[in-house]
Formats: sequence, structure tokens, C-alpha cells
Amino acid sequence: MPAYVLTVEVEQARADDLAALLVDGGASGAEVRDATVLPMPGVARPAPGRARVACFFASRDAAEEAARSLGLSGQIDELGDQDWSEGWKRGLSPFVVGRVFIRPSFVAARPPAGAVEVVIDPGMAFGTGTHPTTALCLAALDACLAQAPGATVLDVGTGTGLLAIAARKLGSMRVVATDQDPVALRVAAENASRNGVELELDGRAPEHQGGPFHVVVANILANALVELAPGLASVLAPGGTLLLSGILSGQEGEVLSAYLAAGLRRDEDRERSSGEWRLLALAAPGPGLAGSR
Repeated sequence: MPAYVLTVEVEQARADDLAALLVDGGASGAEVRDATVLPMPGVARPAPGRARVACFFASRDAAEEAARSLGLSGQIDELGDQDWSEGWKRGLSPFVVGRVFIRPSFVAARPPAGAVEVVIDPGMAFGTGTHPTTALCLAALDACLAQAPGATVLDVGTGTGLLAIAARKLGSMRVVATDQDPVALRVAAENASRNGVELELDGRAPEHQGGPFHVVVANILANALVELAPGLASVLAPGGTLLLSGILSGQEGEVLSAYLAAGLRRDEDRERSSGEWRLLALAAPGPGLAGSR
């Protein structure tokens, strides 16, 4: 049975949200391809600051209806006879960030010596670890838990649960993972079971998660980070670390201002960047993360 792919080019900051909306609208899966992703031969990269969202549908009518419902102008192509529900798996392979070895569930591979293994199946949620912002969060989270192995962690906007599972395997004694999307919470629960770890999964706002937490990580869009500033600051333990990503170059100022106004201070030593993406780090007043051991 042939499948169809709807491809839309949008501002990079909108791409992940649009992909989620298209999945909600009936797509079986979605890929976000920005300028950091090597395209297929003969296909040009998106311009800097732009991204292509490709979503898979069982019929042309379904793809056209999804585009109409969201007011999108895109290209619809037939993929031919194939298992279209498996299309998202193409190009995914194991990789390492710090002490974390991430492996798609359908790929057999051995982790390097000394690494913790996280096995992920994204299902209908987002977050295989391949996006630069996820890698930034993993590296920063790894460094925090190397400094304070037992630190409690809150993962806001957990998606597939990748960051939360990694935190548990890196030694966190308690990990709470939140997401507004019930599908994401279900996928995160499945991945936690797949990895043999226990997570506290919840759809409520961060301030209702029974903090404080030594480390809070939020890999979401900049406008949402600004809105969440008071709540995230309120659940950070004294001396705790807040890791914020999903921020494009040029958006740092607005995000940073919101968290400085909430009483936190910037922790530039923990900050990272990858291409146009930024990870901001902030700290709550107190003795520092090492005091959480």
C-alpha cells in the first residue's frame, strides 16, 4: 500500500511544534530536518533558521486534510509500496554523548566500556536524541550527575523520556518526568520499562511535582521557557542547577532575563552551544550542586 509524505518548510523555531500538531492530525510519524541534518543526495539543505517538517500519511487525502486544517502550503509526494509506519527509523543509529550510549530499540549494538545504555523507541513521541538540543542537555546533565551522582532530577517536557532515563542510569536517586502530552507520557513509561528504570511520570505543572530538585532540565521552545520561569525557579533546590535548551541564537536574552527576574543567577561554566542552538544554565542561591551528594 503506498504512503504519502507532506513536506513543509517553516521557521526552525516552529518546526517541532508543527510536527507535533501534524502527528495529532493523523500523521503516523514526523521528521524535522534543519540545516544541521545531512539531506538526501540532490536535496538542498534548508536555509539557516529554517527547517523542513516531513510527515507520513496513509493516503493523499489524509495529508491534504492535515495541511488544510493547519493552513499549510506544502508538497505531497507518494512514497510507493513500503511499510510507511516504519519510515521514521531510516537514518537512526546508536551514538554516544558523554557517558551515555543511546541506541534505537531496533538496532543491536554494544555500548562502549564505562557507558550507560539508554534504549529508545520514539513511537508517537519526539526525542530520539539526535537533535542538537537533546545532545546539549545530555552532556550538561551528565556533567551535573558526575559532580553529584545522587542528585534529584526534574525533566520538563520529557517526550520519549530519554533525558529522564539517562539521569536515572547516571545515578540520580529520584527522577520526575513531566509532559503535557499524554501520548508522550505513555511512550516515556514504555521506554522506562524497556530500560529497567523507575520514573515518576506526571502531566501537571513543575510546581506540583513535589520538589525541590537538585537539577531541573527543560528542553522545550524559548517562549514556553519564558512562561515557565517562575514555576521552574520555585522547584530548584538551594544551590541547584537549571538547564534550559530549545533556544536559538538570539533568543538567549529574553529567556535569561525571565530567570534572572525569578531570582536565579547565570552559571556560564555549564553553558553549551551547537550551531544555532544554545543551552543556558542557571543556579539557585546556595552552596552549589556538589552539596547534594
